[in-house]
Amino acid sequence: MEYDLHSNVKQAVALDSQDITTDTTTVGNIIDTVNFDSLEYIIQSGTITDGAYALKLEQGDDSGLSDAADVPADEILGVLTGFVAADDDAAKRVGSIGKKRFQRLSIVSTSTTTGATKMSAVAVLGHPQSAPVAE
Repeated sequence: MEYDLHSNVKQAVALDSQDITTDTTTVGNIIDTVNFDSLEYIIQSGTITDGAYALKLEQGDDSGLSDAADVPADEILGVLTGFVAADDDAAKRVGSIGKKRFQRLSIVSTSTTTGATKMSAVAVLGHPQSAPVAE
């Protein structure tokens, strides 16, 4: 049994750290899953004063996601619970076993007046087709 997670995952910035102060869709970065068979998003909040922040997962075959479609519910691992005002400085995670190469996490904010600070996310790609994974 091998316990080396470090050599078997790759990270990418899925959502640049930013404040969300309006009702909007904050679109994350496109993640290329080539040579990896699993994807997990780690989402972190700062201070949330009001509003709700739903998570949205999309996928497609085009590298610019011009063909973006929601990841089907049966291809999502965990729950797209998102964040509310009680979730200050919290971390949540959700996975995708989407069948398309390009994936993206976005945050859809509603009922926002002052908003949330320092919302960010990291994509962790796992189950590489070739290991160890280069840093």
